[in-house]
Formats: sequence, structure tokens, C-alpha cells
Amino acid sequence: MILDHLHNSSKYSGLHPGFSPAFAWLKATNTETIEPGRYPIMGEDVFALVSEYTTKPETECRPESHRKYIDIQIMVLGQEIIGWEPLENQLFQVPYDEKADIAFYAGKPAGFELRAGCFAVFYPTDIHMPCVEAGGKQQVKKIVIKIKCS
Repeated sequence: MILDHLHNSSKYSGLHPGFSPAFAWLKATNTETIEPGRYPIMGEDVFALVSEYTTKPETECRPESHRKYIDIQIMVLGQEIIGWEPLENQLFQVPYDEKADIAFYAGKPAGFELRAGCFAVFYPTDIHMPCVEAGGKQQVKKIVIKIKCS
């Protein structure tokens, strides 16, 4: 897992071939005005999911992981808590669904605050629990760039 400010994104471009086009797309996009939806960057290898939603109490959120894709989660507007823990020794709540590329886990991982202008990277070795309210429910806008694992 990585947590940083967007202005430092160039430091991470060498970690995976998909990171450079992902961060280039972010720089070329007006993230505040882009509409919710799916945006291709490099076909199915790198794409962006833009969403707007209301954060929820922790009790309504579930830890998850992915096997096929790395997530770069970028907060555009608002803030939320995201739980995080290493994947090893986690107990499934819902087993891995290959088609949806997601598994859900029991428990509540420790959280950190993702604020506007920051990003977090979650690898297949991480579980993460997004959408948790930070100091009460609020409307957020977030972009999740999915990068296919090599």
C-alpha cells in the first residue's frame, strides 16, 4: 500500500508499466468536472472509474481485495476513511469472484484518512475498506484507476 499527495505521483511511475499512463491521464483530465463513469486509458489494462457517493458508517462497509488489478484511488473532493491490512491470514466473508475480481473479508482493518489531492495504491497483497465516513457522512468524488497486474 502507498499513500501520498498527487504532486508526488511521478515518483511512482517506475513501479509498474501502467502507472505512468495512469498518472499522465490524471494530469490531462479536469478531475473536478469529469462525469461519473468508466474511462479507458489503455483498454482493459488501465482504465479509470469515476464515482460520486455519500460515505457510510464503518458498520456498512466491507474489506475487499482484488487479484487481477492494482487500485490507485484518488480523492478529488471530500474525504473518507479507508481501512487497510495485509492480505495474509485474512478470513473470507465472501470468497473470491473471478468475474468481478473481488473478495470480501471479515473484520475491520485499521483506517487512514484519504483527503482531496491525495492517492492510495492497493496491490493484490492488500485488503482495503473504502467509503467510510470521516467525521460524519459527506459527499465525495473519487477516481479509481484499475491497472492490470503483469
